Amino acid sequence: MRIKMYPAENGDAFLISSDKTNILIDAGYARTFNSYIRQDLEEIASRGACLNLVIVTHIDADHIGGIIRFLLLNSHSETNNIVPVEGIWHNSLRSLTSLDEIELSPQDFEVINAINRRGHPKELKATSNYDEISARQGSTLASLIHAGEYVWNNGDGSQSVCINNVQNKLFQDGFVKVLTPSKERLDGLIKSWKRDLRRYGFVGSIGSNQAIDDAFELNFEHSSEGQARGKNLISAGRRKNLEDIYKPDSSPTNGSSIATVIELDGLRVLMLADAWAEEVLKELLKMKSQGESMMFDAIKISHHGSNYNTSPELLSTVDAPMYFISSNGRKHNHPDIELLRAIVDREASFTRTLYFNYSTPESREIRDFETTTGATFIVEEDATKWIEITKE
Repeated sequence: MRIKMYPAENGDAFLISSDKTNILIDAGYARTFNSYIRQDLEEIASRGACLNLVIVTHIDADHIGGIIRFLLLNSHSETNNIVPVEGIWHNSLRSLTSLDEIELSPQDFEVINAINRRGHPKELKATSNYDEISARQGSTLASLIHAGEYVWNNGDGSQSVCINNVQNKLFQDGFVKVLTPSKERLDGLIKSWKRDLRRYGFVGSIGSNQAIDDAFELNFEHSSEGQARGKNLISAGRRKNLEDIYKPDSSPTNGSSIATVIELDGLRVLMLADAWAEEVLKELLKMKSQGESMMFDAIKISHHGSNYNTSPELLSTVDAPMYFISSNGRKHNHPDIELLRAIVDREASFTRTLYFNYSTPESREIRDFETTTGATFIVEEDATKWIEITKE
């Protein structure tokens, strides 16, 4: 198995490949796709292979802009201008509710129309060929999947990917297993949507139609991160530890993230998207109680290395020789040095390697850190080429 972590700025974009299976997880911004991902997908197609699964972990501009670009260019599932796609996982309003189709009053129509007119966030607009996206009606991810007639959430998109519903997908040489979200977290996203609509002046019953489905996605692309990066006061001269400052993430969009265990050729990778640590831990402890090892071959750290998505309890449960941290450090100052220290300063009989897709102040700082446990580690910056995952 090999993994590529693309330079997706403050976003995520990963391609995982084995001899028989290819999985794309998020795709950063449109410019990430144009500059880096497209050529790899064309190479997959050139050898007669396909993308066996595209996972859109959650609705966030820094994860889905490149997927929107890809589907615009790939066109219909029978056309496959770039690469054939066996299936897409994406939780849209269509997947999360059984809301009735409704007619909107003029006032409510104007609320929905205003959200849709605003369109995608500016980060998605600042790309080459953006006009092609902005000028098209139905350029949301859900509408493109639907129009392209892709296999969506293992069916027609009316079911959600979560631990209570669509839970896994099998491949010739392995599988992907869903760890998060739970139905409770997806319900939380719907509650947040309804609160937003009321705040915007929507007064009628909240149902579904194409315009509302688009507005749902566009609204969450714009929503700011729920977790403030608070500064905790700690006695002078004492280095902050993750235990001192960890607070659970509260962002509904991050809570809706599709986190997975991917196993191919007997190698296991933990891909944590922007998921909440508590939700991930709950499912991992169930696996552990059934005799599954919590030693993985690689772990993609949640939410670009934020202090608020990897708890001390999660770190005491799982480990791996390889860690992936995706962030250029510019938008939210991720990754956090306290988390990086907590990852490497645990007793281990092996050397951990931290892979960063950019050089950031924190990746440079952790390089010089001396562990108190004697654990050894290596730092690899600008790690955006293929990386082989092997058994230790």
